[in-house]
Amino acid sequence: MLLLLVTITSIPGFLAIPGDLPRECYNRTFADEFNVFDFFLSYEDTQLWLDALATENPEKCQLQKLEETYEGRNVSAIVINYNLPKKIIVIGNLQAREWVGMTSAVYIIHELILNAGNYPDANKFQWIIVPMPNPDGYEFSREHDRKWNKNRSPQSNANFGVNLDGNFNNQWNVNGNPSRADPAGRVYRGPAPFSEPETRALRDLMHNHIDAVLLVDLQGFGQLILMPWSWTEEPAPNADRTRAIAIAGSAAIFEQTQQFFDVGIASDYFPFAYGVCHDYCNAIGVKTCLTLRQTMQEYEISTDQIILFGQEAFAAIHAMAEKSNLSNI
Repeated sequence: MLLLLVTITSIPGFLAIPGDLPRECYNRTFADEFNVFDFFLSYEDTQLWLDALATENPEKCQLQKLEETYEGRNVSAIVINYNLPKKIIVIGNLQAREWVGMTSAVYIIHELILNAGNYPDANKFQWIIVPMPNPDGYEFSREHDRKWNKNRSPQSNANFGVNLDGNFNNQWNVNGNPSRADPAGRVYRGPAPFSEPETRALRDLMHNHIDAVLLVDLQGFGQLILMPWSWTEEPAPNADRTRAIAIAGSAAIFEQTQQFFDVGIASDYFPFAYGVCHDYCNAIGVKTCLTLRQTMQEYEISTDQIILFGQEAFAAIHAMAEKSNLSNI
């Protein structure tokens, strides 16, 4: 009797290990079973996941490279429902340490693509989401300094980093806080407006989609929905309309999570700030520009809060987009 010995080698199922995600795993299990809510994604994890989503769902979304950072990472946008005319722009953690901006953006992406059937009204819009607009700074905050908020471009006197939310060309040249001009300062504005590839990426994105009905900048620290301006106590010309839209977002959060978010002009809550993202957005004519601040009075969050904050952000942004899209306000 002839015995035949056969060695059977199985193909292992994908196991999501943070920081060790093989690029070749572009299959349904990659995007569907990789739970992005169990841990804080690294830059590499995020790029692999976004690549997989775009590869598996070409009829639903496209991944776009906007710019390359000083350290060679991509600032990427994922465009969902790219054929629809009504656009929403969502920006993640421009400030590196405000991880909730990234996790909430990731939650929205996950739901719009993998659970799209649960959100028929949200899927009436085109969503342009930049989950990690400051990848160098974010990685530095993960690996070295949890409180780091700038990017990582080299500056004078052996300093590093620019406060990206002060590098936009709106009131940029107003000194205000002396540390804005100090390369060692936490709020250093940079050597010139749009000196940084990250802010140039967002500038170009805004101009390319200036017809968007809504832009929301996701930040941490404070349960607030903030309107322009940040640099003066005077309200922006469209303040009444913007306030009505922000109130719709606050109401949606309360209905979703029973958390109350105050609504107001940014300068009423914080010291004057210059060169700010949502101020630039408003100044160039995007219909509605707001900042959504989550996490109470702190920057750090735990993994068991990722879904809660994601639900808050998604509920608010969708409600505000619906309100902003109305012609009678």
